[in-house]
Amino acid sequence: MCPNCILNQAGLSSGLWVAFGLCGVFFVVALFAIIWAFRNGEFENMEDTKFEMLDDSDDGVLAQRAREAVERLREKERTYGGT
Repeated sequence: MCPNCILNQAGLSSGLWVAFGLCGVFFVVALFAIIWAFRNGEFENMEDTKFEMLDDSDDGVLAQRAREAVERLREKERTYGGT
């Protein structure tokens, strides 16, 4: 609200109420979308997506190699204790 509206004690215009209502609707839709995604397991395995989107081959060989390389590095890090 503008300072002049506050000083004159003007109420909220109907357009502002519509904007607040629209924001509320978007919030509720986003909340339901997040709940739906968690229930359907969309956030379960986010690591595989980055390998699959970069793999152009039909059989996914490059993605599998990349996954194995990352797993070897993680195992090596766990074995030798980091850095």
